[in-house]
Amino acid sequence: MGRLWGYATIAAMAIGAIALPATSRADGFLGFELLQLDGAGVKWMTTSNSERPLTLTYALLDHEQTFDEARNCDGMTPLEPALSRSGIDKDHLEAELQAAFAMWSAVANINFRQVDSGTPSDIVIGAQMRPIGYAFTDVHYRRSNGGINAIDRSLICLNPQRRWKIGFDGDLGSYDLRYTIAHEIGHAIGLDHPGASGQMMAFNYDERFRQLQVGDITGVTNIYGRRTDGTGAAEPANENRGAEYASVPTR
Repeated sequence: MGRLWGYATIAAMAIGAIALPATSRADGFLGFELLQLDGAGVKWMTTSNSERPLTLTYALLDHEQTFDEARNCDGMTPLEPALSRSGIDKDHLEAELQAAFAMWSAVANINFRQVDSGTPSDIVIGAQMRPIGYAFTDVHYRRSNGGINAIDRSLICLNPQRRWKIGFDGDLGSYDLRYTIAHEIGHAIGLDHPGASGQMMAFNYDERFRQLQVGDITGVTNIYGRRTDGTGAAEPANENRGAEYASVPTR
């Protein structure tokens, strides 16, 4: 079964994405767009009871690392030093990450757990080694023979040369960290851009809201189901990494 990298992005005032088949565009009218790679949707799979939340792990890189065949996040460095130039320290970085992940786990049947950088993780977050745009997500998936392609790793990388901030101040040339990471998480779990504006997953950055919108919630629950009261046991991070990548950028 083939393995690939797919690519997604948020752009400066335009969050670019891969071209999708025309048949997939209908979802956008509902305020969401499912990420499609190799002509099929992608999602994280679980072998556990589908009524229990899926648990994904994420890690902040603490050393330089390269990822073969990834596109925009093929080389990453620790994010903390890059953000310190914008006056954002480690404690605030981790708080914003937790808040961004919590947006998705509050509404969908999916949990996120932070692990140390040296531990295999499902989602890896860092700064671009070759800065371009604003932020990107590379999605590593296994090609299926039909149906849904299984994601087995996602990379989120931010441009260390941009100025980042916490909160909104009306300057659309400087991106809010929580907004950007929440958008990239959406790509990392299988969502694309539904249109230019009105949703967290839209491809225009704006500062009208800082929470998931109706389309974002509809999209993620379409993939993973609505949040349940069951806790579900945490699942181990994937260790089989010999697959291919696709990328979704935030320019």
